[in-house]
Amino acid sequence: MKNKNVGVFFGQTTTLARLCALTDGVYAIVITLLVLDLQAPVAPGLTNVQLLDDLQKQIPNFITYLATFSVVAVFWMRNHWILEPLEKCNAKTFWLNFIHLMFVSITPYTASLIGHYENDPIAVILFSGSLGLASLSLLVLHRYVANKTEWHHEGISRQWTHPNWWMLYPGSLFALVSILLSVLTVNGAVAIWFLGPLWVLLFRRR
Repeated sequence: MKNKNVGVFFGQTTTLARLCALTDGVYAIVITLLVLDLQAPVAPGLTNVQLLDDLQKQIPNFITYLATFSVVAVFWMRNHWILEPLEKCNAKTFWLNFIHLMFVSITPYTASLIGHYENDPIAVILFSGSLGLASLSLLVLHRYVANKTEWHHEGISRQWTHPNWWMLYPGSLFALVSILLSVLTVNGAVAIWFLGPLWVLLFRRR
C-alpha cells in the first residue's frame, strides 16, 4: 500500500515520517548536550568536604539542567502532538519546523550561560528568549497545519483544531515574565520555567 504521508520539498517527494525522524533526532541530541555541562570534579582525591563544596558550586547548573530538560520534553511532546494527525505536509511545514528546531537546538548553549554567569540577567534574557521563541514557533507551526483541513486524519479532535492557543503554548508569556523578573532575581527568573510541566498537568490538551 502506498504511503499517504507525503509532501513536496525542493520539488521532490518526501515522507512526513522523515520530518518526524529528523525532529526526534534533533531533540535527542539537544537533551544529550544539556547534560554535558554537568561536570564531575577533575581533581582526584577530594575529601568529602571538598566534594560537597564542588557540587554546591554546580547547583545553578543542576537547576538550569532540570528546568531546561523539562521544558524541552514538553516541546517534544507538543511537536509530536502537532504532527501526529497529519496525512501529508508541504515545504512550508518543513521550514516552520526547522525554525522551531533552530531555537530548540540553541538551548544547550543558552542554558550553559546560566551556569557560567549565574548572577547575570543577560544570561537569563538569552536563555528565556530562546525558550520563548521555541514555544512561539510551535504555536505558529500548529496554527498553520490546523488550517490545512485537507491534511487531517478523519475524526480529529476539536481541541487540536481549535484550542486555546495561549493556554496551550504559554512559553512566550513565561519568557516575558522571566526576562522582567531577571532584573530582580536571576534564580526566580530561571525557576519560572518549572511552571512548564506543571502547566501541562493542570491544563491537559485531552
